[in-house]
Amino acid sequence: MKIRKKRIYFIVNDHAVLGLPMRLTVSLVIGTVALIAILSYILNPCLFPQRMIVSVSPIMTTLQGSEPENVSFIVFVNDTTGHPLSGAVVIIKGLGGAGSGFSDKTGKAVIQIQVQLKDGIYEGYLDISVKAPCHMPVEHQEMIKVVKSSQ
Repeated sequence: MKIRKKRIYFIVNDHAVLGLPMRLTVSLVIGTVALIAILSYILNPCLFPQRMIVSVSPIMTTLQGSEPENVSFIVFVNDTTGHPLSGAVVIIKGLGGAGSGFSDKTGKAVIQIQVQLKDGIYEGYLDISVKAPCHMPVEHQEMIKVVKSSQ
């Protein structure tokens, strides 16, 4: 009885070993770009956000004294064609207070905020920030003027 030995032959390919790091690098770069594209679409589904128009009433309000007072503002949020935007987040802040709310189906948000002008200060300003889906955010510094009445 003869025992036969099997011979195994390996094909040596130096180019495959040298090209492996380059292929891994290219795959990693392509995968990263695809992941960024997918995440950016999920986080912001609108590629071209539109502008919006924000108006506030009253644009100036008067306080009676140095004590904190509750003040109400009506904010209207519309797109550039004049159609109301519902679900926009409206934030008014400044002078020691902050208030927020959502616009309704008519584009109107009523925001109440407690503001105070301390002794010796006779005017101040409130900032407004509005954000709506598929629209560019609007931020106005010192949009609303608050003055103290002279009694």
